Amino acid sequence: MMSAAPFLPEPVRGGIGQRIASTVRFTLPNGMVVLLLPTTATPTVTVSGEVRVGAIHEPAEQGGLAVFTGAALGRGTQRRTFQQIVEDTEARGCMVSTGSGGHTTAFGGKSLAEDLPLVLEILTDMLQTPTFPTEEIEKLRGQFLMSLREYEQSTRYRAALALQALLYPPEHPYSRPASGTRATVQQISRDDLEHFHTRYHPAATTLAIVGDFDTDQVLSLLETLFGGWEPAAAPPSQTLPPVAPLTEVRRTAVYLPGKIQSDILWGVHGLERTHPDYYAALMANLILGQLSMGNRLWENVRERQGLAYSVSSSLDAGLSAGPWTASAGVNPADVERATVALLHEIEHFVREGPIDEEIADVRDYLKGSLGLRLETNGGIASMLLAIERYGLGLEYVLRYPSFIDRVDHDAIAAVAQRYLHTTAYALAVAGPPLDRQE
Repeated sequence: MMSAAPFLPEPVRGGIGQRIASTVRFTLPNGMVVLLLPTTATPTVTVSGEVRVGAIHEPAEQGGLAVFTGAALGRGTQRRTFQQIVEDTEARGCMVSTGSGGHTTAFGGKSLAEDLPLVLEILTDMLQTPTFPTEEIEKLRGQFLMSLREYEQSTRYRAALALQALLYPPEHPYSRPASGTRATVQQISRDDLEHFHTRYHPAATTLAIVGDFDTDQVLSLLETLFGGWEPAAAPPSQTLPPVAPLTEVRRTAVYLPGKIQSDILWGVHGLERTHPDYYAALMANLILGQLSMGNRLWENVRERQGLAYSVSSSLDAGLSAGPWTASAGVNPADVERATVALLHEIEHFVREGPIDEEIADVRDYLKGSLGLRLETNGGIASMLLAIERYGLGLEYVLRYPSFIDRVDHDAIAAVAQRYLHTTAYALAVAGPPLDRQE
């Protein structure tokens, strides 16, 4: 039997759901969306935001440019050096941060209620007037190159890269790592960062603030700070090139001598977050390889057969359709046996579908975990960003239990049959070759 989080319906159906539904949503004249939810539960405020610009918007030959730019935003602005930003925030016990990924660049902060103006002012400077100081840029480059060297020795990371290349054509952004490679990061210049920054756009930006503040005062402050942010061009598109469905098995191996573990990564094309199949796929993925330690893959590949140190599945459903994967960390000598076992469990799930007990456990888990995620200002702010990103509506939390309850056995079985193909898939293995284990 799968272990599940306790069902906590009241925080979702009652207080917190109603509070989120009452969030003030305001659009500035430049298109920036502001979501404000005041609460006096704690004397703190959390600021979370995103600009929908990321690695999908960078040239293939400049891999890592979006991540580099996002990290560099806080390394100095027209009004504050990096050191001044650190000193001003640490002196007041505040926190600010920025970073970028595949589709978005995130920014945010946390402070006591009285220090919210300082956090917003610094974040405004980071987004609108970064200076990309050469000395700080080179420090960042060194950190990125060191991290990439470490990643290159990770069997899981190398298997993931190989799987991406099998699932997506070279011209597709998902075929390459958002972090870039050592070669591409080494070639990125300060001018490249400045140019990529011009793609940031207020109409592609959402800002959520949750905590102890006065709505009218904060809205007035935001209009002052962000109202003058004028776009340089049209907002960047989130549309990605179409991907042809797999019609065969594609398999590759990456050899890393000296390693004592191999990582197996199986994958097929998945779906985007707004697809009608999403909730059924979410539940199918939990049953197959995510829910605690009682999922199908864990029970059968690891516990019963002892063929994996770790095993799980993952559904990457975002602004575009990412992969649906299953992975296992195994003894190199067991790669083939573990691969057969992995495929067998996926095939069995596709053929038989879930049992009633699994569906009940997953329903309880999803409802209960939502309530737990919304216990903090940060969790609520993240939810507000997701609501805006995917156009879910401010009453989404109130409606969420009904979305889960309407998914039945037939819906889960159908989505498994539609996506989890065992005759056309990609499989990547990274680890030591058997004839050269050390």
